[in-house]
Amino acid sequence: MDRYVFSARVLHWLMAVGFLFMWVSGFAMANIVPEDTALEEQLFGLHISIGVTLLFLLILRIGIRLLNTPPALPAEFPAWEKLGAHLGHFALYLLPALVILVGWAESDFGGHGVHWFGVAMPKIFPTMEMLGTLNVEDASELLHELFAYLMLFVAVVHIAAVVKHKWVDGHDVMSRMTFR
Repeated sequence: MDRYVFSARVLHWLMAVGFLFMWVSGFAMANIVPEDTALEEQLFGLHISIGVTLLFLLILRIGIRLLNTPPALPAEFPAWEKLGAHLGHFALYLLPALVILVGWAESDFGGHGVHWFGVAMPKIFPTMEMLGTLNVEDASELLHELFAYLMLFVAVVHIAAVVKHKWVDGHDVMSRMTFR
């Protein structure tokens, strides 16, 4: 069976672990960890640093994807499943970019700035509280969370599709992304 190139497989799994951390840490910051505590600040800093790392990895992954043709889906797949797979994969490139950029906007709008493991990153968005009647930091926080949950939903559907193809249809599409 054809496989994705080695670099694409490594980035796929690194990013999967990274985004799993991001969802767990984001959920913890919003729902578990008390506000304005040292733990929240540490978690927030790590969340941002991992987010910046994921942005770099995403750019690298897109470059690798553009330079390498992915393996074809099994010929037996109906057209609607092939379309769904292509749309899902597109979403798994687009949504991370949106989540990260909106998170960056939230930090910049609030005047906090983005730091990558202590290194100040370029300010992309202006510090501003309001745009007309819209609180831009709050709006970007909400969008960041909504895009993150949408991405989580797409990732769960992606995993469910892999399981369905393996255990129901008998197509081991996961081996295209593994190291064995």
